[in-house]
Amino acid sequence: MPETNLLSDREIEILQLVATGLTNREIAHSLTISPNTVKVHLRNIFDKIDVSSRTEATMYGIEHGIVDVPGSEGNLTQPGSLNMVQRSPWALMGIVLALVLFVAVGGNLLFPPATPTPNALPAVPDRWQELAPLPEPRAGMAAAAYDGNIYAIAGEGMESVSGSVFRYLTAEDRWEQLNDKPTPVTDVEGVLIGEKIYVPGGRLEGGENTDVLEVYDPRRDTWEQRAPLPLKISGYALADFEGEMYLFGGWEGEEVLDIALRYDPQGDAWEYVTPMPTARAYAGAAEAGGKIYVIGGWDGEKELDVNESYAPARSGVNDTVWQDENPIPNKGFGYAIHSIAEIIFLLDESGIWQYNTQEKSWTLISTMVGDFSPNSVGITGYQGDLFIFGGSYNNRKIAKNWKFQMFFIIAIPAISK
Repeated sequence: MPETNLLSDREIEILQLVATGLTNREIAHSLTISPNTVKVHLRNIFDKIDVSSRTEATMYGIEHGIVDVPGSEGNLTQPGSLNMVQRSPWALMGIVLALVLFVAVGGNLLFPPATPTPNALPAVPDRWQELAPLPEPRAGMAAAAYDGNIYAIAGEGMESVSGSVFRYLTAEDRWEQLNDKPTPVTDVEGVLIGEKIYVPGGRLEGGENTDVLEVYDPRRDTWEQRAPLPLKISGYALADFEGEMYLFGGWEGEEVLDIALRYDPQGDAWEYVTPMPTARAYAGAAEAGGKIYVIGGWDGEKELDVNESYAPARSGVNDTVWQDENPIPNKGFGYAIHSIAEIIFLLDESGIWQYNTQEKSWTLISTMVGDFSPNSVGITGYQGDLFIFGGSYNNRKIAKNWKFQMFFIIAIPAISK
């Protein structure tokens, strides 16, 4: 069997993140390197340890004490712990299956119920953790994760639209204030591309929209302006895909839109792409499995349960670039959306739902805890956790900050021969 010391420190770090289920893009964000660099490291890891898949690499990591397993107290070789994997291949297989399948409360991700059942699950307090609140109540802000910390940008406070930027230090459970966004806006979203956070458009204090694109560099705590949007817009859905930013729908000031825009950071240019089948504002968007899912929204008169996917690789082929997906369980707009791998998480009044993009099925995995509404919150993910903060509750802005464990790992006890 290959020797553990064949792996560099960086390769060990990447293998540990692979074992948590993160995608290459998420690993890249976590380590502030490019996805291509992650691919190169993974190829080198596979070659060095003679494996051909992420599962086999995870098995190798467990066998050699590189990957921590809950319940092992960080040591795979102590008597009575998981050192039995070296004597029992069945035990090893059980641990790896439990590790890589990521069992969610109420059902395995690979085998969700055929139809969602509202209120099927009780609240699971041990998956929820209340954290230090925002420095001030806020809704309609942009949110992003970078270098292990969480950023809350702009939004609407108790009295006015704000440009404040707050960073949540996850290791210290505290917020700090950074340089304000030059243009205070609300009803915005943000995406991390490379090592910068892009925040387009938004609604100004006076109620009108803006076309400004402002970009934040969290390493230097500085802002810069880039090419403006082709129109003034707020209430859009936003996602990043392979280093580019995609904007869908939104509120133009008088009507909701069906537009889809692509922004190229390298060329600093916007381009119209195939519009959405359904015009809407205040939808949510997330990339999963090579597609961008645009979920929910408001058509100017009513709430929607629409779930449509956009395939960037098919851009220009009008009859296949957009596809209908399984509608969301509850109609609504402004819902918080996040994705990891091929699973989309949606927060609505019922709780947190997961959408398996392969099975095209919705499953309720936890009901709500705490006094917050799913509308206008900031949401982002980091290493298997959802961070949900701010928003509105009973028509008032709030500062609550919660962490929800999207996945948890079950370590199956080893059974000796």
